[in-house]
Formats: sequence, C-alpha cells, structure tokens
Amino acid sequence: MMTVDDVQQIDPELAEGGRSVCFYAWMADDDLTLVWSIALPMEVNEATFLDLLPEWRALGWRMLRQQSG
Repeated sequence: MMTVDDVQQIDPELAEGGRSVCFYAWMADDDLTLVWSIALPMEVNEATFLDLLPEWRALGWRMLRQQSG
C-alpha cells in the first residue's frame, strides 16, 4: 500500500481552460501513483498559474497529507 512517504514529487497542471488544477503524484521509481483535481471558482490564466507554481505544489502536498490522514 502506498503512503505519503512514498511520494517524491507532486506536479500541478492547469486544466480545462484554466478552470481546474490537476495534481500528479510520483513515486521514486517514476511511477505515477495518484491523480486528482480541483475545480477553480474562476478562470486562471497560464502566466498567473506559473507565477504561483510553488504555492500550487505546496497545496498538492497538503491535500495529499489530508487525504491519507
């Protein structure tokens, strides 16, 4: 069974024309283990999303920890 400690990287990606964010969680062996998404209350443009990429990544980690807790 996979645990939070098995995940090495989370990659957020803007999707659905800026209306949602998908999160991809990767294990050390480059196996994709989890994919989830959140709907956004407004459209976000790519430049703004990329400016906030560290914050999106941190949100992905927080969500993963909450899901496993």
